[in-house]
Amino acid sequence: GIGMSAAEIEQALEPFRQLATSRRHGGTGLGLPLTKALVEANRGALSITSAKREGTLVEIVLPRTRVLAE
Repeated sequence: GIGMSAAEIEQALEPFRQLATSRRHGGTGLGLPLTKALVEANRGALSITSAKREGTLVEIVLPRTRVLAE
């Protein structure tokens, strides 16, 4: 992406919300909220680092017990 401010990150994490810059590509506004919910349901953490006009990094950390098959 083209980067987001802290306020835009909060908005992007709300279901069915899209930033003005993302509408040209379509979508439903569920990608980040759904990802966050799945990560949290598996006791993981989602981190978003972003800078306007530079880009966005989304990191997901899952506990070993949720990743490895038993």
